Amino acid sequence: MAAQVELNSATGLISLLDESERELQFYGLSQLNAVTDRFWAEISDAISRIEILYEDESFAHRQLAALVASKIYFHLGEFDDALSFALGAGELFDLTDTSSYVQTVINHAIDTYIARRANEADIDARLEAVVERMFERCFESQDYAQVIGIAIETRRLDVLERALTSGDTRSLLAYVQHECVDLIDRISVQEQVQELLFKVHMQFDAPDYEAVCLCLSKLNSPKKTAEILDMLVKDQSEDKLL
Repeated sequence: MAAQVELNSATGLISLLDESERELQFYGLSQLNAVTDRFWAEISDAISRIEILYEDESFAHRQLAALVASKIYFHLGEFDDALSFALGAGELFDLTDTSSYVQTVINHAIDTYIARRANEADIDARLEAVVERMFERCFESQDYAQVIGIAIETRRLDVLERALTSGDTRSLLAYVQHECVDLIDRISVQEQVQELLFKVHMQFDAPDYEAVCLCLSKLNSPKKTAEILDMLVKDQSEDKLL
């Protein structure tokens, strides 16, 4: 069995990008994708050729070209470009990959999403899709603490409500109330979260009225708090005693 020859340069692989045969271009990209961590500096000199392949709508492997470009820009420290091309890579950008590249781009994607939602700016549908994939990955792994944190940061109350009702709801309600709410920098967002906590608490047949009143006190809603307390006084059932 012949010994495997160790690759010492990406020059030969880069040259395949200039071939007219699409399969050779695809092979070159596939191999470059596997060695970007070792030869990114060398490959970066050919970034324009890689981008041309990505922009060529007749090229069947545009997403692979985008992935390679994204990795190169990551190594160059150009995270906006790394994210832009990662979005172009579609499903080839693997969110389950624990590499520094993927985790850095994911964090940059979330930060970008947070900033754009805070400014009520238009959001690239591809960026929205990546964030949604992140949420689904968290739900699949039942990592509710992470999905709650991201949902609060991105002001996705719909996702926060889904998280609260997907796991141990009472424990998650307490977690959000005592560990998360005070870290929210905008009072208006704090109030929206408290209103959601109140709503979810009241969906129980036997709500934790002490926790409910805490929500209402945080909302500075003395009228609603008085109504709950009045109901407690009138209702002597054991499951509704403070």
